[in-house]
Amino acid sequence: MTRTSTGRFAPTFSLPRIAALGLALLCLFLALPAASAAPPRRLVLDPPPKLQELGDLLLADLSVSVDNEENLRDILKNGAVLELGISITVTRLRSILSDEEMEKREYSSIIRHDPLSRDFLVIVPEIAGRREVKDKNLIRLLNASWKKLSLPAARLSLLRERGEDEKFEVIAEISLRHTEVPPWLEKNFTFWESEVAASQKIVLPFAYRDKRAADGRPD
Repeated sequence: MTRTSTGRFAPTFSLPRIAALGLALLCLFLALPAASAAPPRRLVLDPPPKLQELGDLLLADLSVSVDNEENLRDILKNGAVLELGISITVTRLRSILSDEEMEKREYSSIIRHDPLSRDFLVIVPEIAGRREVKDKNLIRLLNASWKKLSLPAARLSLLRERGEDEKFEVIAEISLRHTEVPPWLEKNFTFWESEVAASQKIVLPFAYRDKRAADGRPD
């Protein structure tokens, strides 16, 4: 401490103290979890989405992954809980009037890591509801879940009511977001964004054909 002109004492800053303070700040920075590194940047749809008919359902088949599965593994292991959100809208195209929205369905798939069992867990939406898949290997888990999604888009009977040769669009919007503030940002999330990877929007054309009429079979 040194005495000032007013008689008060002021702290003395020496080079060793400044160096020690700088070293402490550096150690604190290096101690931050690896999850604070860049997360995956975009969603990958490979192979491209396609439509199929099953009974009275029009299904959207999706194969979803991320551009960097290693980074996805890192942030999950450090406590992130993510939601893959899928919105599917079926629209009837009209030339004069505005397009008509036929059906809109929302799906959610939560993925996380259990530090006790060391399993990755994901809730998968399906035709009959939802199921939980778990695996210690993230790649194997994604192959059995997000890469094999088959989700109802609309009832074919509803589309059939509009008549044959009608043209439709199936629009799928896919996002990947944090469900909550990640553990490493709980005390400081000034610059945090809930979106993990850039959202994707896919438009698939569909023309309804009554197969029974084409085969000459009665209703």
